[in-house]
Amino acid sequence: MKCISMFAETFKDRIRQEYEDWMLHGEHELTAGRNPRPPPTTIDLEWIVKAWDSIPKEAISKSFKTCGVANAVDGSEDNEIHCFKPGGPVPTGRNLLKQARAEKQIIELMEEIDLAEDENNNVYDSEG
Repeated sequence: MKCISMFAETFKDRIRQEYEDWMLHGEHELTAGRNPRPPPTTIDLEWIVKAWDSIPKEAISKSFKTCGVANAVDGSEDNEIHCFKPGGPVPTGRNLLKQARAEKQIIELMEEIDLAEDENNNVYDSEG
């Protein structure tokens, strides 16, 4: 699931509404064949800004957490990741991520212990 897909429908609906309002009430230039020209780029951009502003910031933030992009690195928000939920594509993902974090912590602790032992034994890097 892409993060933007969480609110894309709302965004598109708002732009569609703006376009329909413009078609009904806006001023239109006509082509030589008497067809309406598309709206000017400045109007398109206004619609985009209005559509973006209509999406609650919490919805945007939640969408990134649901996709696992902006979650707390300590794992406290892993339950919000959509694909890790029961019935999701990777229901064991939360446990796998927890295990990977634990393994990383162990490696980091071992490296710290090695550095401390080297310092205690007066072992120095040949470059230092």
